[in-house]
Amino acid sequence: MKKNHVYALIIYFGLGLLGDAITLIFNNPRSLVIILNFTLSPLLLLVTLYLLKNDLKVMVFEKGKSTVKQSIYAIIKWFFIAIVGFIVIAIITPLFYTSEVSNSSRMTQAIPLIVIPFVFIAPVLEELIFRRIIFTSFSKKFTVLLSILFTSVIFAGWHMTLSGFPIIFWLSIVITYSYYQTNRLLVPITLHILWNLFSSSVALIGASFFQ
Repeated sequence: MKKNHVYALIIYFGLGLLGDAITLIFNNPRSLVIILNFTLSPLLLLVTLYLLKNDLKVMVFEKGKSTVKQSIYAIIKWFFIAIVGFIVIAIITPLFYTSEVSNSSRMTQAIPLIVIPFVFIAPVLEELIFRRIIFTSFSKKFTVLLSILFTSVIFAGWHMTLSGFPIIFWLSIVITYSYYQTNRLLVPITLHILWNLFSSSVALIGASFFQ
């Protein structure tokens, strides 16, 4: 793995754990959560873009990129597949364990302002880290299928929610494959933004409904 990739991973996961530790120590005060999300997220994105500025100019997979029309079609198709999977998982998983509210959903309900970094900044940052660095690194050593599975386990595990693991794991599989299929990072970024917009809308609607 390239040095700039290692630096990006250390900074991303290091600051992420530090931010979680700080909010945990201070019991998730709203003001602190907002400050951390509105400062760390853009900062991490800028640092990651700087570290990957040369890598992003190079195609990862040895095949041509999808056209704009093909990419739009892929986004629509895979988003629909992601939603279908979400519905199936949401129906099946309560049969096996008691569901819990994920941290992101809880924060979205408590602090609607958190939607801004959650929907528009986090997806770009996470796609750079998980798809552009982690997935492509795995794909150089393993088959595409194994690389997608390994990446998805790490992605879902990083979000640290037991009840949300199956859905996040499924989302990662869909997003990661869309990247491999189209060879365009903008496709998984768009899918991720749409998904976060969808999930945050569900959280906000749910909060309003049960008030």
